[in-house]
Amino acid sequence: MTNNYEIRNPTNFVAGTVGDAGERIFYLQAQTEDEVLTLKLEKGQVQSLASHLADVLEADPADETSVELKDMVEPPNAVWTVGALAIGVTEDPKEIVVVAQELPDQEDDAPSEAHIHISYGQAKAFIDHALFLIEYGRDFGRQNGHKPVGE
Repeated sequence: MTNNYEIRNPTNFVAGTVGDAGERIFYLQAQTEDEVLTLKLEKGQVQSLASHLADVLEADPADETSVELKDMVEPPNAVWTVGALAIGVTEDPKEIVVVAQELPDQEDDAPSEAHIHISYGQAKAFIDHALFLIEYGRDFGRQNGHKPVGE
C-alpha cells in the first residue's frame, strides 16, 4: 500500500536516534500541529541530507536564521524505511523541499513518497543537530567530553 505525505510548514523537522552507540537506529521526523511523520533511515542518509542542505544554504544564503528544534517525539513509529532522498528549492515561497522515497518492497507497486517543505532556518537547525548526532555516537565524541544520555 502506498502512503504518500505532503507536509508544508512543519513545526519541527529533526533527525533523532534510538539505541546505544554502534547500534543506533536513525529517524527523520516532521511534525505539524495535526500529525507526526516518522521515517526510518540510515546514518549515512542523515549525513548526506545534512551535507546537501548545507550546499543549498551556501549557494543561496537566504534568511537562514536557525530555528529552535524540539526533540523527536518518542517512541518513534516509522511508517516506512527511506530508500532515497532528494532536495529541491522553490522560489515562491522560498523554501527547501525534502523528498524521501520509501525503500522499494517486492510486494508494492510503487514506493511511497514524502514531500516535506522546510524553511532555510529549519534546514540550518537540522544540519547542526544532525552533525551533532552523527558525531555523538562515535568514540571521538566521548574522548572530547561528550557523554551518552544516562551516563
